[in-house]
Formats: sequence, C-alpha cells, structure tokens
Amino acid sequence: MYIAIELLVLVLFLIVIWPSIKNEEWKEKFIDNKLARSILIIFIIILLFSLGIGLFFDIFFPVERLDVIQK
Repeated sequence: MYIAIELLVLVLFLIVIWPSIKNEEWKEKFIDNKLARSILIIFIIILLFSLGIGLFFDIFFPVERLDVIQK
C-alpha cells in the first residue's frame, strides 16, 4: 500500500516539474558533466534502493492491526 503511495507521489512530482525539465539543456548540464552525471546516478540508485526496501518490508513484514482481536 505504501509503495503505491510513494509511486503516486513520484508521478505527481514529475508531472509538476515536467515543464521545467523540458526547457533545460540537459545534455550540457548533466550528461557532459561527469560529476553531475555521477550524482544523478547515485540519486537514482538511492531512490530504487528505498523503494525496494519498502516493497520488501510491505511483502514480508506487513503491518498488523492492533485493534482487531485475532482468534
């Protein structure tokens, strides 16, 4: 459930900033600049890692409700 919310927020964020992304000169700023490209790759890896950890815990350790009596 939380993964779906995280992905929804990510999509909404990309929709909001898309006009700014489209107008930038990406090749000169990020692709040709090795330091900026490395930082961008690290941010993408961190994003994928955090989504993967969240998915892992959602699947293998689901949240249990404490207000429901289990028999």
